[in-house]
Amino acid sequence: MVLLNLFLEGMKKKLFFILLKLYLFLNPCYNKKVVIMKIYLIYGESYLLINEKIGEIVKDNKNISTFDLSVNTLEDVILEAGYFSMFMEEKYVIVKNANFFGSGKLKDSDSDLLLSYLEQPNANTTVIFICNEKVDARKKITKVIKEKYTFVNIVPLKAYEIENRVGDFFKKHGYKYDNETLKYIVANCLNNYDLSMMEAEKIILYYSESKQINYNDVINIVAKTLNTNNFLFVDSLVENDLEKSLQLFNDLKLMKVEPTVLLSLIARDFRIMYNVKSLLLKNKREYEIMNDIGLMDWQLEKYLKKTFPYKLKELESILLKLANLDLEIKSGKIDRFTGLELFILDICE
Repeated sequence: MVLLNLFLEGMKKKLFFILLKLYLFLNPCYNKKVVIMKIYLIYGESYLLINEKIGEIVKDNKNISTFDLSVNTLEDVILEAGYFSMFMEEKYVIVKNANFFGSGKLKDSDSDLLLSYLEQPNANTTVIFICNEKVDARKKITKVIKEKYTFVNIVPLKAYEIENRVGDFFKKHGYKYDNETLKYIVANCLNNYDLSMMEAEKIILYYSESKQINYNDVINIVAKTLNTNNFLFVDSLVENDLEKSLQLFNDLKLMKVEPTVLLSLIARDFRIMYNVKSLLLKNKREYEIMNDIGLMDWQLEKYLKKTFPYKLKELESILLKLANLDLEIKSGKIDRFTGLELFILDICE
C-alpha cells in the first residue's frame, strides 16, 4: 500500500511537469522580449526597504498573490505564476523566504520545476522572489536570474540616510525636532532602519497633542542599546551563531545584565516559535496564527523566518532544557552565568 502511494505521488508530479511544459509551449502570450523584466530576485535585510522596492514594482496593481515558502511549496508558486487568465490580466506573485537562493536547498524536482518556468515564464505574471540572506552566486538558479532577469541587492542605509528618513517621517506628521534627537534615535537603534522607524512611530504615539519632540522625552521613550543587545543576543542564539552569541553574552555580563532576565527572553522567543510551528503544522493560515498568538504581521513574518529551520521536537527539547536550567539555577545546583554559557554551547553546537 505504501509503495502504491509513493508510485501515485510520483505520477502526479510527472503529470504536473508535463502539463506545465505543455502550457508554457502553447501559451500564445509567451514572448521573450516581453517577459525579460518580469522576474525579480530581491535580497535585503530590511523589511521596510524590501517592501518599498516591491511597491515600486507593483505600483497600484491589486491583482497580487503572496506566498511564503516556509508555509507554501514551490509547486504552489509555479502553478499560480503559470495560471493563464482568459482576460489577459496582469498579475504579481510575491514569494517570501525564497532562501534557496542563499544557504537553503531545493529538491531536484523543485529545482527542475523552477528552471523550466524561468525558461518560459508567463508573460502576464511578474514574479518577485525575496531572499533575506546572502544570495549564493554559484547556484544555477541564481545565475539564470542574474543573466536573464532582474537581481536587486538592497544595501543597508547609512546612519545619516536613516536620520534623514526619520526626519522626513516626523515632518510628514507635522512634528518639530532637532538634529541631536535624530542622532540619538538612530544611534540607540544601532543604525538599523527598521528599528529606527519603529521607535519614530512610538514617539508620535507618545505625543497626542504637542507637535514639539523633546530630547529628554525621547531618551525615556526610545529603547536603550542595552535592551537592543538583549534581543540581538536572543536572535544570534536562535540562529545558532555561537561566536556572536558568546560575544554579546560577554558584553551583557559587563553591563551587569542578569542571566535570569536573558533566560526569560530566550524562553519567550522559543515559546512563540513553538506555537507558530505547531499552528503551521495544523495548516493554519497566517491571519489565524496572528489572531491565535497575538502577533502583528511584521512580527509573524520575523517568527516564520526564525522557526523555519527548526522541527517541532527540537523546539520542545529546547524549552525543556530551559525549564531544567531555570530549576537548577533557582535551586543553587549551578552558577547562573555558567549555566547560561553551557546552554549557549549546547544550542549552538
